Amino acid sequence: MLRIRNYFIAFAVVFAISSAYAVIGVQDAKAQSTMGDLIKRIEALESKGGGNVTAPKVKGLKISGHIRTRFEANADFLKPGGTGTAAPSRQSSGLFTKTLTAPLGGGGDTDESSLGVARSHNYVVQRVRLGFDFDINKNVRSHVMIDGNRTFGGDQNTIQGNTTNQPQNTKYVTNTTASIKQAYFELRNLGDISPILDNVTLLVGRKQWAYGDQRLIGHLNWTNVGRTHDGIIAKWKRGKNWVDAFISQIGVDGTNGAGPGQSITDDDQNVYLYGFWGHFQNPLGVEGILAEPYLFINDAEKSTVDGDNGFERSFGGLRLVGKKMPGLPGIDFSVEPTWQWGEEEKVSQGNGSGGHSIPIQAFGIGVKAGYTFSNIPWSPRVGYELEYASGDDKPGTSKTAQSSSKTFDNLYPLGHAHLGYMDIHGFQNIMAHAVRLSAKPSKKLLLKADLWFFEADEEADALYNVAGGVGRAGADQVTSHEGTVNVDDEYGQELDLVAKYKLFKNVGVVGGYSHYWTGDFMEDTNHGTQPGMDWFWLQAAVKF
Repeated sequence: MLRIRNYFIAFAVVFAISSAYAVIGVQDAKAQSTMGDLIKRIEALESKGGGNVTAPKVKGLKISGHIRTRFEANADFLKPGGTGTAAPSRQSSGLFTKTLTAPLGGGGDTDESSLGVARSHNYVVQRVRLGFDFDINKNVRSHVMIDGNRTFGGDQNTIQGNTTNQPQNTKYVTNTTASIKQAYFELRNLGDISPILDNVTLLVGRKQWAYGDQRLIGHLNWTNVGRTHDGIIAKWKRGKNWVDAFISQIGVDGTNGAGPGQSITDDDQNVYLYGFWGHFQNPLGVEGILAEPYLFINDAEKSTVDGDNGFERSFGGLRLVGKKMPGLPGIDFSVEPTWQWGEEEKVSQGNGSGGHSIPIQAFGIGVKAGYTFSNIPWSPRVGYELEYASGDDKPGTSKTAQSSSKTFDNLYPLGHAHLGYMDIHGFQNIMAHAVRLSAKPSKKLLLKADLWFFEADEEADALYNVAGGVGRAGADQVTSHEGTVNVDDEYGQELDLVAKYKLFKNVGVVGGYSHYWTGDFMEDTNHGTQPGMDWFWLQAAVKF
């Protein structure tokens, strides 16, 4: 029995060892098979995606952004005059005092004191934006955009950040930390709350606003910083038609943004913008036509610039756009007249008079028309543009209660889209004409050439730059070495050449050259001397 038991134990041990080896062998075979499958999957991903394995997507999250770098070089930019020779300060619409401390175009120094001195500058601006769009649920969407920008150059050692040797040029080196450019949430499908709210969306927070051709309300994205509004938008939309009703607090408690050339320094100096903008396609059944009526009010409780002044400026207009109209496939046009009315409240006018109100009576219009030859090579387009904004024949602080303010206020525009790429002129006190040509030699390349002719509506008013400040004060007459002469209304002429090329998918390059020929107005208000101006720029952008 003992021998049989020993045999049994030996057999059991052998069986157990054999079974263990068998199990290990099976597991090893499975492991090898799994590893082989994993290797094949990795190889497949590498062959498709260039070796990158993408992370899984977060449900409801969309990430977007861009990196933009632009080099600019300007030469012989205008200076408004030297110490003791500058024309007297002027007021925009009799409200905001604007002095001649900044050169035209915003690109030159103010440190030179001799009359007519010009200076050249080369610099680079760079901007990075990163946007996060998140669908929380069917009723709530949120969006956040982070923005960082830098300007460097301007005759400085930007590598070390050294500004000791060039203190007058410190404004050319600007570093900003990341900031919140946009942050808002959107409440949609509000019909779930009440049938009355069908087709209504509510947007609350900080957002870039842009309407129409952006003559009055624009995002200003040509600049490195851009413009945003803090406010509320209620949007009604049905099909392709919509109406925005909005309200925004522009400036309060030390912020800047009350309007062109003004600064908010007191916590009770609130400035508001509110109204509506409509968008209706094919109105009254007319195909190829877009109609955009609008009405809004810019309301300031106080302003530090001219005592305890306030203003209420109303804007009413209609933008009509025609494109791809039946029977007129090559013709496009847009026309946008805008009326301004309201009043400016004056505490003191500087002429000994007491407080009173001055009515506002101003008008502006933009007209574009063109024809595209789509059936010939390069599909060239020939166009014409008119830009007119009223000026004041009696600007300044001498207005009485019977006077009216006639200088058009261009509010918060994207001025770069109109009146030339050099940004010398703003949409105030101006009559401008342009011949505009464009062509597409290929699907990736766009060429443009614009020739502008600029005149003052009223010589006694001022030349306003794109930011709304006075680039050059005007006058009916000036005294020079030639005696008393009448000031001419000719600002000058500008030639803009632009080339845009799509290098790769989501990668574009655009550049241009501009020249400005100064007219008699410039020479008359600068003692008979005034150089022209040149400007070159090259920009690259990557979007994702």
